[in-house]
Amino acid sequence: MEILVVGKGGTLGAAIARHLGCTAIELRATDPRDTSPVNEVARADALVNASGPRVRPGLDWADYFQEHVGVASRVMRSARPGAHVIHISSCAVYGARGALLSTDDLEAPTLFPSQAYACAKLAAEAQVRALGRSRGIRVTVLRPSMVYGPGIESALDSILRLSSKGVSLRFKPAHVRQHLVHVELFLDAVKSATMRPPDDERVLILADPFVLTNSDLVPRDGLPMVVPLGAMSALHALARRFGRAPPSTEALAVLAMDNEFAWRPAFDALELDPGQYARGRTFDPYWSARK
Repeated sequence: MEILVVGKGGTLGAAIARHLGCTAIELRATDPRDTSPVNEVARADALVNASGPRVRPGLDWADYFQEHVGVASRVMRSARPGAHVIHISSCAVYGARGALLSTDDLEAPTLFPSQAYACAKLAAEAQVRALGRSRGIRVTVLRPSMVYGPGIESALDSILRLSSKGVSLRFKPAHVRQHLVHVELFLDAVKSATMRPPDDERVLILADPFVLTNSDLVPRDGLPMVVPLGAMSALHALARRFGRAPPSTEALAVLAMDNEFAWRPAFDALELDPGQYARGRTFDPYWSARK
């Protein structure tokens, strides 16, 4: 089986290609009028689409939609009928709800701190699923929560970097949930998905088989600095209203979402063992190694 990863230039795309031991390409959507087929995509039996920018300063609605939706469309129009496309989306499509969420719940991308990113992610999903049905392409949509772990830049990585510089962030309220996904679980899930194509399409949430809280995200070293996440979320909303939301408020607003995700259906569908990704095997070694 020939597997291709689209998104070679991104951290997750490169990690997926290494994990699968397959070819990766970088594909951009610079011209929406360009509908010419991509030869590498057309030859593949299974494709992992991990393209598109993550949340970062300086990008607007047009940037996110052009890349996420544009590349997804080109991949689906280039893939051959009968192929299997594994599309990497995000739990951002659910927004900040403070609830237990599953694939049965309606998406609410405008409730995510970066509305443009979340809306583009959901629009890309819709494009992939619609073109999959019309062209006879099998589709797996994976919605990972925030990915963390060795080699991955994330809010957790930023917390630990600050700790190494003498600042220990303490997020309040302490009970706010942080339901994330370790990079090892994420990569194994993508690999399993490529080997287990659906009959037509499926949507799966990827999250750790355990839930953290703010009380778990306290670095051991550094001068304590209390950060009230509710206030930071309000500050971000106000700054966004005036078009001046700095990246620090956006990152903290994401940590304030308090979502929990139904993780078991993905484990069952992909035949993953929850015990292999227990907290003692994933989060604890990562957090301890960086203290």
